[in-house]
Amino acid sequence: MTIKWRLKLSYVLMLVIPFGFIMCTGWILSKVIEYDKEYLFLNKIDPAEQALRFNQRVLGMINRQILEDVDRFNDIDFIMQLEKQIQSENAGLIVRKNNDILYMPEAVKNNGDDLHLISFKEIETEDQQVCNRYGRFIIMRLYDFYFSDGSQGSIFLSFNIGNIIKNAKTYQKIFIFLFGVIFIISNGVLTISVYRSIITPLKRLEAAANSIRDGNLNDSIGNYSNDEFGEVMKAFEEMRKKLKDSQQLQRQYEENRKILISNISHDLKTPITSIKGYVEGIKDGVADTPEKMEKYINTIYKKASDMDVLIDNLLLFSKLDLQKYPFDFHHFNIIDYMKDIIEEMRFDFEKEDIRLNLHCPNKKIFVKGDVNNLRRVIINIMDNSMKYAGNYPLVIDVYIKERIDDVLIEIRDNGKGIPDNELPYIFDRFYRADPSRNTNIVGNGLGLAIVKKIIEEHDGMIWAESKIDVGTGIFFTLRKVSQEVSYEKSTNY
Repeated sequence: MTIKWRLKLSYVLMLVIPFGFIMCTGWILSKVIEYDKEYLFLNKIDPAEQALRFNQRVLGMINRQILEDVDRFNDIDFIMQLEKQIQSENAGLIVRKNNDILYMPEAVKNNGDDLHLISFKEIETEDQQVCNRYGRFIIMRLYDFYFSDGSQGSIFLSFNIGNIIKNAKTYQKIFIFLFGVIFIISNGVLTISVYRSIITPLKRLEAAANSIRDGNLNDSIGNYSNDEFGEVMKAFEEMRKKLKDSQQLQRQYEENRKILISNISHDLKTPITSIKGYVEGIKDGVADTPEKMEKYINTIYKKASDMDVLIDNLLLFSKLDLQKYPFDFHHFNIIDYMKDIIEEMRFDFEKEDIRLNLHCPNKKIFVKGDVNNLRRVIINIMDNSMKYAGNYPLVIDVYIKERIDDVLIEIRDNGKGIPDNELPYIFDRFYRADPSRNTNIVGNGLGLAIVKKIIEEHDGMIWAESKIDVGTGIFFTLRKVSQEVSYEKSTNY
């Protein structure tokens, strides 16, 4: 549940829960508080209605006494005894003979109000259908009769509603108190619940942030809820993972840098040592003939040229690795492009007794690429084939295959091949499939690493397949496009 809906729900519950508790509490109290089997908790019953119900019960007692001996209502002791049979502190009898009051309860006398009782046999008006109110009392006519001497007699029931009102006010205070207590408790519980639902994830975020601050990127933030905090924690967890990956990548870069320095030192030290040796030979007069002098100078030149190539490759690979090398992408026909490169290289390769073949469909296939850097890719792969040629005349076959979304280019030779355990590493920088780093094989181990970087910049993939004494195939892909752009050899490559 989101925090927005959680706050809305808590607001609703803050109103509903106290109201529900109060209703339940009132219902329980109405069942518990009872007097003479009649509820004195008058939540729904009016005092006049309560008095009327009580009146119906007392009327039966009065009728029996009138039938048995009507003159007994002249006896005050008898009336008081009859009141006791009513068994109610809130009810009393008023007896009137003609216009004189024979008996009146003390509570009514002390009320201080003049009674205006309904006259003998008087028809009740609309206001007098139920009862008359006098202060704290409800006065109801029970019965009109004649004494034995012909005098008019009337009996009234006085019902004291003062105690009921007092009790009702007491219950009202109880309700207000209970409502306050329940409201405070329920709102407190809901507030604490919402508070914890907000503070708990904040504490977890704080702990995770402190852990990252201390350099610990291994502690996961754990499970997170499906709310706004969950989204923040999810983003925080992704940040932690990326920081961890970045840290690991930084460590890998540091390790690679050490290896790079070691390899550069090795590949530079070898030609420098040779140059120094030949220079010292010249200084010491070892090259005492023009033939030896020419040989020494040519060797020094060759070693210096190798160093120059190594430095150029190092600079190029460094720019590619830092993604600071500029690419100039165009849409061009890969078939025509490869035909031109193969024709250009075939003349030089034939001098080395190397056969170069192109296998491609007879159609136009357009790709997106940098023509100059793709030329470097093809030359580096073929140079690598020449370095590791076998005992047979080297044959290099180039295959172009159109696929749904890309173009697959395969450059395969019949050279010595690469062992299976070394094949996954041939695209790593400074790696050579020759543990001894034999200097008889010209190269610095950067050619295929540069090829991989260039293909990756083209959003392509590159891989190799090889078998010992059968040959090696280098595969790479280029993204195919439908837009035709004019292909001009003179301007593009």
